[in-house]
Amino acid sequence: MGSLRWLQPSASNRWRSIRLHELGLLLLRCFILILLALALAQLVWVHTPEKLPGKKAVFVADELLYTSAIQSIKPSIDSLLQRGYILHQYTSDFGQIPQEQWQRISNQPNDSALTKIENYWGLLPALAAKYKQPQDSIWLFTSDQQCFFAGARPDSIPQNIRWIPVALPEMSTQWLQAATQISKDSLQVITGHSTRGGITYKRHRVAAAATSINTENLKLQRQGDTLKAILADNSTSKVKIQTEPLQIAILYSEAQQPELRYLQAAINAISNYTGQPVNVATSGAAAPDTAADWIFWLRPEAVPPPLLSRVKERGLQLWVQSGATPTPVKASFASARTAVTVHQLSVGPLSANNTAAWGTTTGEPLLTVQPIGRGNIYLFRSGFSPAWSALGQSAQLPELLLPLLLPQPEASRYDMRALDEQQLKPAISNVASLATLPQAQPQNLLRWLVLAAALLFLIERIIAGRRSKV
Repeated sequence: MGSLRWLQPSASNRWRSIRLHELGLLLLRCFILILLALALAQLVWVHTPEKLPGKKAVFVADELLYTSAIQSIKPSIDSLLQRGYILHQYTSDFGQIPQEQWQRISNQPNDSALTKIENYWGLLPALAAKYKQPQDSIWLFTSDQQCFFAGARPDSIPQNIRWIPVALPEMSTQWLQAATQISKDSLQVITGHSTRGGITYKRHRVAAAATSINTENLKLQRQGDTLKAILADNSTSKVKIQTEPLQIAILYSEAQQPELRYLQAAINAISNYTGQPVNVATSGAAAPDTAADWIFWLRPEAVPPPLLSRVKERGLQLWVQSGATPTPVKASFASARTAVTVHQLSVGPLSANNTAAWGTTTGEPLLTVQPIGRGNIYLFRSGFSPAWSALGQSAQLPELLLPLLLPQPEASRYDMRALDEQQLKPAISNVASLATLPQAQPQNLLRWLVLAAALLFLIERIIAGRRSKV
């Protein structure tokens, strides 16, 4: 046992003598093992290409550029331009506005009448197609007036387009809506007036050869059966002088009979106000009046083909109010000066080419128009009786029906009513096309790892062979 006390110091001295003489070779061999481990783990490198730089643009409608309203949005546009945005006009050609021209326009605003009215809903798909990358950033400034929006509202708007509706200063327009020969030497002239709050009508009795309406500051010119008025901005408004009674037929079912008295009262009010004689024929049968200019179809069954042929070939105006299965809604009529409650809407699909003529504050189409040949089909999705809406009891119903029964083809360009933002902008914001985004490219590194390990192993063998000879 005494000899064991000498073993521990001897072993300690032996371990202290161990030294790493080939550190580089050891690290090389360790690295080879690491590469082989990564190869067995099926290492993959995911390479994400750099995203394309997004386009940045500001679009401004002409009614803002060339009126004093430009002052309200000038600070916002200047800020965007400093951040690298490019300024364009919101017109069909999307023309660019140079910086010098922008400074001249914005510093010296000059109100001027527009020579062309654009349809901003119609331009939106082209704008979305031009800037379809998700990284694009678009600011769109337009007014909120009805005259700049026609046809069907787009179903959606890309998320990269930020649409800012701007309220223009209070302004009004007027035009000729209708003219009726009430006697051999007298005319009953109806003028329309539009403001942001709504549309009103005024009647004037003038001599058949009158050259002006003094109360309206309008100059009149009669050319055969057409009456032309020269407006304050030197533009013209024309209407055909009505000399024959308007023929209207109302074909109803028993379920729709409560609608009759409201519709007849509104038609009689229009006739009394405008001086236009109107002959109204009502029938509980589906037999149409062949002499009618207007037919109100208040029946559940489909419109007969002969009626559709008359719409297409002879220019019949057809009002369809089927009273189909309703769905309850909580909305009001959007175009009225005061809120008119809508309780129910008929369910059912709408044709793709239907244009909304009346709408609710929630954006639901209430009355749509579908042109067919020479005529139109008006689809009314609610009703006039209290169970459906408060329209029948509203004093505004005659004003709503007047421009339909006595149409003025160019009246839409004078419509200064303000649209609610919920009506103006599409309700759905869709993501721009993801197919154009750069896709990540995965790459398997197995062969490269094995190749690197083999190359390092060859180097290790060469180094180890040379060291053994030494």
